[in-house]
Amino acid sequence: MVVRQHPRFQTTFSGTLVHQGLLHPIDKALDLSRKGCRLESPFRASAGMKVDLLIFLPEAEIPILIQGAVVRWSGAHGIGIQFQSIASPHQERLACTLRQLETTAGHS
Repeated sequence: MVVRQHPRFQTTFSGTLVHQGLLHPIDKALDLSRKGCRLESPFRASAGMKVDLLIFLPEAEIPILIQGAVVRWSGAHGIGIQFQSIASPHQERLACTLRQLETTAGHS
């Protein structure tokens, strides 16, 4: 079993990945943690790319904005993205979402 610094939680959200001003849909979110996520998108990402994310969570009116995230890997299992920093109001909403996920689902 892999022990992670930040637990990952399986989740479902839609969203948009932004790279160099172009918008790309997030087809499927696979997991989410305090410092990153794994998702599927038709966007051809490569390690080291900087991207912004708009994460639309169920029952939330306003998306969580994550700017300056870094693609860590991309392949058959999706795209792994690391969050570098998150503005305070978005960080609080992400933390709240993760607390809800922790009480309703297991982590990997």
